[in-house]
Amino acid sequence: MTNDTRFDDIYTRLSDLTHDVANLKIQAGTIGTSQVAIATTLTLATGLGSDMREVKGDIRQIKSDIRNLEASINEILRLLRNQNQ
Repeated sequence: MTNDTRFDDIYTRLSDLTHDVANLKIQAGTIGTSQVAIATTLTLATGLGSDMREVKGDIRQIKSDIRNLEASINEILRLLRNQNQ
């Protein structure tokens, strides 16, 4: 094998390695980006779940307030009917 052939072989291998490293960098970047996207999605989903629990609590409280208001209105109507009789 002549020196020129050896150099050509070294340059070819170096070129292949450079290409492989570039591909690995792209893959690592994509994986990192995917991990960040997944982490962000999970964080948002967790926050949304917490917000939904608060909303459910608020809805339960509103329902309770409405029931109490209905009972109060019914009592007022009863008193007015009794007063008119």
